Amino acid sequence: MSKHSIQTLLATSTALAVCLIANVGYAVAAEVPAAEVPAAAGTADDQSTSANQAGQANDRQSLTTSDIIVTGSRTAEAAPLTASLTTTQPQAAISREFIDNANAASDFNELIALTPGVSISGTGNGQGFSETKAVIRGFQDGEYNVTYDSIPFADTNNPTHHSTSFFPSTTIETVVVDRGPGNASQLGQATYGGNINMYSRAVSDKQGVMGEALLGNWNSFIGRAEIQTGKIDKWNGAKFVLAGQYLKSNGALTNSPVMSKNLFFKGVIPIGDSNKLTVMSTWNRNYYYQSDVLKGSTCGYAQSGYATLKAVNCSAGSNIGMYGLNYGMGGDPTKQDYWKYNRTDKTTDFSYLRLQSDLSEHLSLDNRVYMYGYTNNTMSGNTSTVVTGFSGAGTATSPYKAVTDASQIPGYNKMNKYRVIGYIGQADYTFGFGKAKVGGWYEHANTWRHTWDFSWTTGLPSYDQKFYSGATSTLGYPSTALANIKYEQNSSWDQFQLFGELELRPVSNLAITPGVKYVNFKRGVNALVNADSYRSPANTSATWTKALPFGTINWQPKTNWSFYGQYAQGMYVPDLSSFYTPSYDAATAAQSSSVAATVKPQTSTNYQVGTVWHGRKVSIDLDGYIINVNNKIASATDTTAFSGTLVNIGTVHYKGVEGQIAYMPIEGLTVFGNGSYNYAHSGTTNAQVAKAPFSTAAAGFIYKHKGLRVSFSQKFTGPQFATELFSVKTSVNGVPTAVTQYSTLDGVRLYRISPYSTGEFAISQEIGTHFRIGATVSNVFNSRAITAVSNASGGASTTTQGATTYQTSYGTADQFSFLPPRSFMVDVRVKY
Repeated sequence: MSKHSIQTLLATSTALAVCLIANVGYAVAAEVPAAEVPAAAGTADDQSTSANQAGQANDRQSLTTSDIIVTGSRTAEAAPLTASLTTTQPQAAISREFIDNANAASDFNELIALTPGVSISGTGNGQGFSETKAVIRGFQDGEYNVTYDSIPFADTNNPTHHSTSFFPSTTIETVVVDRGPGNASQLGQATYGGNINMYSRAVSDKQGVMGEALLGNWNSFIGRAEIQTGKIDKWNGAKFVLAGQYLKSNGALTNSPVMSKNLFFKGVIPIGDSNKLTVMSTWNRNYYYQSDVLKGSTCGYAQSGYATLKAVNCSAGSNIGMYGLNYGMGGDPTKQDYWKYNRTDKTTDFSYLRLQSDLSEHLSLDNRVYMYGYTNNTMSGNTSTVVTGFSGAGTATSPYKAVTDASQIPGYNKMNKYRVIGYIGQADYTFGFGKAKVGGWYEHANTWRHTWDFSWTTGLPSYDQKFYSGATSTLGYPSTALANIKYEQNSSWDQFQLFGELELRPVSNLAITPGVKYVNFKRGVNALVNADSYRSPANTSATWTKALPFGTINWQPKTNWSFYGQYAQGMYVPDLSSFYTPSYDAATAAQSSSVAATVKPQTSTNYQVGTVWHGRKVSIDLDGYIINVNNKIASATDTTAFSGTLVNIGTVHYKGVEGQIAYMPIEGLTVFGNGSYNYAHSGTTNAQVAKAPFSTAAAGFIYKHKGLRVSFSQKFTGPQFATELFSVKTSVNGVPTAVTQYSTLDGVRLYRISPYSTGEFAISQEIGTHFRIGATVSNVFNSRAITAVSNASGGASTTTQGATTYQTSYGTADQFSFLPPRSFMVDVRVKY
């Protein structure tokens, strides 16, 4: 990045800050009194937050120190989203008060939906009733970290997440969305595009019991209970919380019921005068009915040209033609989309022990051991044909002929089961003009994955998985007896990270923090049948290492105004699919390992600047960023490479400006808004990457007075493209080819999704000290906008120019996802 670019970025962001502050200066001309500047967003006696409490979120030993939220006014504290005066990167902290009054079924992605630069998809079955995905500035799930009490968690094939599987909102005290890789002490498998840092529910000093019941559309019911022991004097002030939640709903979509159960336990136990032990464990079980193959509703109409995507004029026989926009699963047992053929059952657990020790006035230690597990047992219909066996002789590369039965219903069983254990250790040493922090992280993961084909009609195996059809030899490939196994795979990783930071304060209002992190990541696979197009056995591994430098600055010219800057490098380790090449003997295993090792991790280089200002009635933060991604990983297009081989293909460039504001015109009323412009262009095509909105915005208000709380918010998601495809190259000289990215003939891109928005209204009233009644309305204006599309390879119009055929319309089998219809939920809460 050039010196001129950095200067331009800094000047632009500073100018925006000065202009906006000048425009609202009439409302906040007086400087905030010192008494109104708390050390953090809450105190040890304020049980609505867990800030400042040892063993809780955001304590002084927090690994992610930028998430110790320091506010400078009541306006900043009252806003649903705020940024810390001490932050070193763009951020939005979501308060517990906002979480407590949001739609009770919301998953952690939906809790952050209002934040700048964030867009959410996957809500079609109703808020909280289906898994969602979040995009941050164009970075997709898997390209940023998600942590719980500073402990990273993710799937073990790639670092993606299941939003309804681990932590319902009852287990979350607050969430901090850091739009950047953080400092060197920010740990994770994808310290790359940002961080969603969740913190567990606080344990109260006071004894109490709470029960809550909620009823809503689609026969939805949520029951909650919580017991707080308060401080127990005979146990040296130890305190515990036990909570549980039960959720059940028929869902907004046809034949798509869901159910979940959660138990949560946490204890904070003082040991002597200088140690605190935190014990936390949560268990979650949920199931839902959803196709594992079909990713939306078909319209059956091939809309021509490159116009904005719309589900209009749908054919009578399509999903939308038969069921409308609320299609989820069918009711016909002779078809593979019959809802009873498509069930996903998940069980998860997450536990840790944390010991915090003050060894002296200057030295403290923080040690955590943790474990989490995930089991996904999916039964699904399939789009293939049931193969009952084999007969005769085939070709040289396919030495058998399949015997099929089109009258049977194809299906499969998919299992993904992993267990992760880890340790995080950290030491903090404070001295006269700063603080040093060093630490490390070690983690081991074991995973078992399989997909077995069978017939729903007979319950017997379906042998429709053969060895790679392009092979020249059958040597080393699975026998026909294994043709019901798509893959049967064990995999593992062993990774460690070491970090060091030095926070220097040459003057009291200036913090300069250089740091470095070393990453060592070893991944291996041992498979009877690997999850690749060859279906070969596999037994190989590879190791990736890198040192990542960091540097941040935070300057507070006034107690309520700060400026910050960040330079940071991030890293994304290649997915398990880097081993999806044949390794059926010693030679091919060595070749597979070599191919995987040559894939360099994706890296990001981040330049960010911003400012945070908390006035008496107005709170503002603004930022600008430029992020360059190198070594972008994609499938090889070289005809001499193994099919599915991953290679580094180039760069992706991200840049944009973001900001948020909160205004308190009268006591009790807070008006807020935010917006972002997010450019995320591929260095290969120079086009916006898929599923990355060009812009986002949010606005709303919160009013609180004498136990009454009323709020409304509206989230706007700008235009985006549903796929990376400009056009699909379907054939060359009449020979079908793989789906590949090509420019359209006239330079216009397919699969554009229009801007859309959705709103949420909530009202509640405290009745005395023990009762609360309330209601929530989601998607207030009942928008049914398209939020995602899964494009099909067939059913589209094409045109041929020369020897190449291009797609010129949308396909009849394209699958659409929509915003769910308006929903209501009422609740009654009792507490003592």
